[in-house]
Amino acid sequence: MTAEEYREYHREAVASYADDMVRNVRLSPEAAETRAAATMRDLLPEGLGTLDHWIEVAEDEHGERVGQLWFARRATPAGDIVFLFDIEVVEAERGRGYGRRLMELLEEEVAALGLARIELNVFGHNEVARGLYEDMGYVEMSRQLFKELGAG
Repeated sequence: MTAEEYREYHREAVASYADDMVRNVRLSPEAAETRAAATMRDLLPEGLGTLDHWIEVAEDEHGERVGQLWFARRATPAGDIVFLFDIEVVEAERGRGYGRRLMELLEEEVAALGLARIELNVFGHNEVARGLYEDMGYVEMSRQLFKELGAG
């Protein structure tokens, strides 16, 4: 990813994460935007130069951008893993197998790093992504639920 592509990616990632928090966490749009921007600053303090973070652009055979993914090496009590922060296929290119191929390439990259585990989070409403991950052998680790009671 180039510096110019990163600026656009950063803007879109903040907006997308804020939208997800409005939908799933029930934050106001303003609070979600503030929180999303702070999260990105915390996770990527050096932008593309942040140590042990990779943000890659995926292109088709004609050099057209079809998506991107962002992953990072993270230390856990059980050892180092790769955490997938973001994967997205350009809307017009969805349903053509690019998401699966990006996940396969990620698995190859993780193996090349000498690591054996990928973790990720996915919002409950994202049934397409959840189906892809399950189909590829990813196992659910936890589930967080809520119920709106209508009060307040």
